[in-house]
Amino acid sequence: MSIVVKKIELIEWLAQIKDSAVIKKVDVFKKQSIKESYEASLMPMSQKAYKAMLDQSNENYKHGRVISQKSLEKESENW
Repeated sequence: MSIVVKKIELIEWLAQIKDSAVIKKVDVFKKQSIKESYEASLMPMSQKAYKAMLDQSNENYKHGRVISQKSLEKESENW
């Protein structure tokens, strides 16, 4: 059975559920699954990479390659 067919079956099944407790359990499972997928995608940074990032940040600051909090907030309104 293809994953597309299985997804459709699950959608149809979910659409017919009337028990709120089951819906809550499915929602908890969904949130946990999303969290686990996100955490699995994170890669720990090596100490060397961390120091290089800090050094680059300090260089950017020394050379004025910064943006104010206010400017960043205004820019992020368009994201």
